[in-house]
Amino acid sequence: MATKKSRILFLLAVIICIAAVAGYLLWNKPHKNVKGAAAVEVAAPALYKLFVTDSLKAKNLYTDKILLVSGRVEKISVNQQSQNIILLNTGVEGGYINCTMEGKADGIQERDSISIKGICSGYISGDADMGLPGDVFVTRGYLLK
Repeated sequence: MATKKSRILFLLAVIICIAAVAGYLLWNKPHKNVKGAAAVEVAAPALYKLFVTDSLKAKNLYTDKILLVSGRVEKISVNQQSQNIILLNTGVEGGYINCTMEGKADGIQERDSISIKGICSGYISGDADMGLPGDVFVTRGYLLK
């Protein structure tokens, strides 16, 4: 009986150690260098259309990848963390490429044509019953002129 308890305790200790090492490695994982990395170039309307029409293909091609998205600025705002949020026009009313900027976004005006380099975090659908389309999200964005 004592051997069974000791085996269970040993197994539990091993599992805890593995979880601790995995947590430590994930916590200290280096960030991607967005600014200096190579990027997949795509136009905002094409990116949005692919996520809406073939989400599986779009996820495989773009999610968690560094993109260089070009498009026309629809709206500029600031979030609670004082980061600029730039919405790129997709040609779909209410559907945008939602870019959270890490770098400076000075001098940008609505209707400007720009390119933003950032990490695509995917598509979040809206509410079809209410007629609200979703957005494609790009994070850690840098403006390229």
